[in-house]
Amino acid sequence: MKKIRWAGIALATALGLTGLSCYYDQDFATAQAATDRETVDCLTHQLMRDEKSHIARLTALHDNDDMCPVYTEALSRCIVRADQWDRHAQFVANARQMLSHDPEFRQMLGADAFELAQSR
Repeated sequence: MKKIRWAGIALATALGLTGLSCYYDQDFATAQAATDRETVDCLTHQLMRDEKSHIARLTALHDNDDMCPVYTEALSRCIVRADQWDRHAQFVANARQMLSHDPEFRQMLGADAFELAQSR
């Protein structure tokens, strides 16, 4: 009888811990998604004007290799958690997509593309 009782207690404890861990996993995923959105928002809206200009110039030249250090510098100001460095490429891709809709950036990109076309 005692064995059955202890088995029941162990099973109830295991189920409780499983339910609790599922609840916290969902909370963690929601918190991580919110933090990641804040990081991408920071990466696009907190860029200094000269950084935007540099990115626009490199975009017009299709120079993706030299663009990485610019985003890395900006990302170092925006990262909240260390595990976000593992998703660096994802943040940069999202930031580049959001920047392409920024009117100021598009104007800089147009000016750089025009200047590049005239110099050739």
